[in-house]
Amino acid sequence: MTKTKTTYLPELMCEVRSLSYDFTARTGILVMAEDHCADMAGAIALFQRIDPNVQTIKTIAGDVPDTAYRRRGAAWVAQ
Repeated sequence: MTKTKTTYLPELMCEVRSLSYDFTARTGILVMAEDHCADMAGAIALFQRIDPNVQTIKTIAGDVPDTAYRRRGAAWVAQ
């Protein structure tokens, strides 16, 4: 069994495999270790540093889609 390398990010409170950002779609993708979940405020803060106009953040735990955070006006909602 091959273990995928991860890095613990205290701001996100989880083990992260990778993250990416699509500037055209204003969407961030955060891939975490299996069975992990990200801190919502930490994920929003991280991607807002990349692009203050980020609209959507999608998280994936292992290979399973987890949560999507979407900007609704000035607020963020988790789906």
